[in-house]
Amino acid sequence: MSTIGTVEDDLARVLAQTESATRPGDPARARLDVHFSDLHRAASRLFGGAADGAERLDALVEIALEAWHTRSLDLKVHGDQRAADPQRLSSRYALGAACYADRYAGNLAGLRDEIPYLRHLGVSLLHVLSPFARGTDGRPDFTRIDPGLGSMDRLSALAADLRLAGISLAVDVTCGDDPVTFACDVSRLAGCGVEVFVMPDTDAAALTSAVLAVGAPGVQVIAPSPGSAPLWESLATGDAAPLRRAVSWRSGATGITSIRDADAVHWAGDGDALTAFYERSGRGVAADGGLAGTTASLAGLGDGDPHAEARVALAHALALSLPGVPMLWLGDEVGQLNDDSHRDDPERRDDPRWLHRGQKPRDLYAARHDIGSSAGRVFQAITKLIAVRHTAPEFDGSRLVDFEVPAESIVAFQRPGDDAGILVIANVGSAAVSIPAVTFSGFDADAEDLVDGIRIDLAEGLELAPYEARWLRVVPRS
Repeated sequence: MSTIGTVEDDLARVLAQTESATRPGDPARARLDVHFSDLHRAASRLFGGAADGAERLDALVEIALEAWHTRSLDLKVHGDQRAADPQRLSSRYALGAACYADRYAGNLAGLRDEIPYLRHLGVSLLHVLSPFARGTDGRPDFTRIDPGLGSMDRLSALAADLRLAGISLAVDVTCGDDPVTFACDVSRLAGCGVEVFVMPDTDAAALTSAVLAVGAPGVQVIAPSPGSAPLWESLATGDAAPLRRAVSWRSGATGITSIRDADAVHWAGDGDALTAFYERSGRGVAADGGLAGTTASLAGLGDGDPHAEARVALAHALALSLPGVPMLWLGDEVGQLNDDSHRDDPERRDDPRWLHRGQKPRDLYAARHDIGSSAGRVFQAITKLIAVRHTAPEFDGSRLVDFEVPAESIVAFQRPGDDAGILVIANVGSAAVSIPAVTFSGFDADAEDLVDGIRIDLAEGLELAPYEARWLRVVPRS
């Protein structure tokens, strides 16, 4: 056994060891040359001082090469196409949709029936949450699918159908005690057609990304959402400061942007008062040290709040305009409310997080084209934002520039483009706000409201209604 050495020495050793396992011109061998330094750096951080560090590094190389040599021709060709477009998840066409397979479609086979709807919605990535069986220790076993959802073959079939529709399959994975075994499990899932892995551990993500770059090019690892607490705190208090801080951190981000969380909204610091605010109105319940509730319920749609639909639209306008992959929780686009049915399930009744993991609301989906219903109005607002986003090249990439507005309830930022930029501006307060013209003195007076399709004269200032968000195309003064 030996520890990890220098990049040069370890690469020479690895290439000598793998020479018999690779053919001349083997693309995996060429990619190993390119990505070995990344793999070496990540391995050094995780187990560089271990007595068997070199052996673990060798095992990772073997995993990567085996992943490539056992990868189907279809996945190799598709992966090469994905690898040629590394910015696809940061483009204006990137849109994620998240769900629990059993709650939304019954099982993995049922999700295949949802593909036409997902395509129509503009989804490019389907995130199936926690589809794996659990081991005796309660941890997910990434080699097995929950029997109630299907099997690995069903997962592969779903991935293949999604691929034909131009949609990537994503799953969330977390590294356990052994990063080498974890990288092996992830590589095998990539061999089943999973294209995106949502991974919170940055060191494990770097290691796995390097293995996949060699063995499954085009497969990507992205970070989960940093959490939605700033949004819901600002909407509760009318103070945009938490949201402004969160927005400024998103510059350069490439991970998921989400307006609610799979588990619970976890407040920064003592959030008892915020949880109590949402509980008093019946919009959410305390869960896992935070708050559980669907977007529509937290926004007040279930208790008849006249501003509820505007809050839902504002939340999605922000998520769809920030850098990263905007993640739509399926059901949110039709205003799904909290679902108490989990209380009838002996295995879930004591976990209030299932409040916002309800069954697919088929009645709301049936009403989504009826603008006389809240489901129809919410659906129209969100799908219009998605469509407008497709037309705005400024939303490509991950550049974001802060924009200061001297008003407590206003959050604003710019997404710069080549000649013009988009000014995203939102009012999280319950009162209208008049923004003076001097605030926009750095722009030409003539601006375009992208969502409403009208011209705006910034020389007259700007009025924002309660919970209103706007996307303005502006031209900086020369």
